[in-house]
Amino acid sequence: MRQKSSGPSLDDNHNVDIGVTSDGKTIVCYHPSVDVPYELTQPIERTDPLNNPIESHDQMLKAHLSKEVLRDKKGPTIEELSKMFFTTKHRWYPVGQYHQRRRKKDLPKDR
Repeated sequence: MRQKSSGPSLDDNHNVDIGVTSDGKTIVCYHPSVDVPYELTQPIERTDPLNNPIESHDQMLKAHLSKEVLRDKKGPTIEELSKMFFTTKHRWYPVGQYHQRRRKKDLPKDR
C-alpha cells in the first residue's frame, strides 16, 4: 500500500490514516478503535427478573389485542398486524384465485 496522506481527522482524538493501493484503484482508510473513559459511560437499565417476568408471545399479543382495543372491530388491521409481527403489509393480504390455481399442487418428493 502506498501512503498518500495521513493525519488527524476532524476530531483530535482520532488518528486516521488514508492510503491508496499500489494499482491506484482503491482508497484504504484505517481508523483504530477509540477507548472511551469509564466516567463517560452510562449503565444499562435492566428489569428485576424476580418482580418482572419475561413477556411471552401470548402476553404481547394479549397486550396489543386487548378487549378495549378490539371493542368495535372484527380483528386487527393489516397495518397493526405488520407492526406487531415486524413484517411487511403484503404478508397479510389473501392470495387471489389466479395465483392459487397456478400453484403447483404435486411437488416432488424429497429423497
